[in-house]
Amino acid sequence: MSPKMIDSILLKHLTKKYILKNFIPDNSFINLLGVRFIKENDSYISILPFRPDLIGNFEIQTLHGGVTLSLLEVTAFLQIQMRLRKNSENEKEKVSFETLNTTAINIVDIQVDYLRPGLAFDSFAMAKVNRLGRRFASVSVIAWQKDYKKIFAQATIRFQILSK
Repeated sequence: MSPKMIDSILLKHLTKKYILKNFIPDNSFINLLGVRFIKENDSYISILPFRPDLIGNFEIQTLHGGVTLSLLEVTAFLQIQMRLRKNSENEKEKVSFETLNTTAINIVDIQVDYLRPGLAFDSFAMAKVNRLGRRFASVSVIAWQKDYKKIFAQATIRFQILSK
């Protein structure tokens, strides 16, 4: 990721130019975490603004591991949803969130690497779809805070895709 792209992400976050408010339904879990989303090129970046109630270890002021995992999961899920939407648009179908809700996306396997503690700062995550088939998908996700080069967590998540 180029320094120019990192600056663009931070600017969008600081000016609160979030996207997907109309696309993502009122999801209580996403609202509870306070995750926001921005688009940068063809990637969707998730932003988890820091709040004191997200701390897991008060002595060293680090994020709870479950919060970190949730950020990674939400980011991967969003990237698959948006890829499915893009694929449907390429097939000239009209797509809405209700259309995507006819597809069930279930987590099959998660491999998480906690590389360093997530500190008391805003966190960012970006996913890359490794493979998206008709029934399964594989997504890699990374999370960082102040410095994109200092990833504090990464995951590979495999999903099962079922049409309802």
